[in-house]
Amino acid sequence: MKLTNSHMRAESVWKFNKLAWLICLVLMLLLSSCATTNLTTTWHDPAYAGSKRVEDVLIIAVTKDETIRRLYEDSFAAELAKDNIRAVQSYTLKNFEIKPDQKSVEEAVKEAGARSVLITRHISTDTKQHYRPPERVSMYADPYYSRMNRYYPLAYREVYYTSGYNYSVTTVNIESNLYDAENEKLIWSAQSKSVDPQMTKKYIDELVQIFAKDLKAKSLL
Repeated sequence: MKLTNSHMRAESVWKFNKLAWLICLVLMLLLSSCATTNLTTTWHDPAYAGSKRVEDVLIIAVTKDETIRRLYEDSFAAELAKDNIRAVQSYTLKNFEIKPDQKSVEEAVKEAGARSVLITRHISTDTKQHYRPPERVSMYADPYYSRMNRYYPLAYREVYYTSGYNYSVTTVNIESNLYDAENEKLIWSAQSKSVDPQMTKKYIDELVQIFAKDLKAKSLL
């Protein structure tokens, strides 16, 4: 059974629409799976910008996960080293489990020989469920086909629906504060928001780079 030009044109358009929709779906899924991180708030003391260079930094990552702690502190120390700034990771100290009291912090600062202290902590993790409903996709079809057995298959496929699905979005908020070790004054503070992050070294490095970039923008590094 030979198809007419009208049939062939409709069939071709249908295939094109289907392919275009599939490409859009794949791109949408890829984009939704990529983590994005940005700063939500940032503040600094202008008295320190430029005139008082941040040096000899004690880096403290407050987390129950020892691996994350070491990865973060190592990453920030390496980032500061690019600007020839000496940094000491808190996990390398003799008393690496710094207790939440003034004496323990002062002892850590003294052992590290620090003049600045960078403290980073996890603020919150928020996961929300979302539902994407089915989408209607139409195609062109010539309604004046002369034969039912040719027209019906195209008419049947003229409108089809994508299935709906559930998906979740996880948001992680991190805060980092920089203090003057001598007078304990806050020099700089920033908060970040990451969407669907994977706790890998790559994510930690990117987070550190975002914080360091803002420190440089404030003329603190």
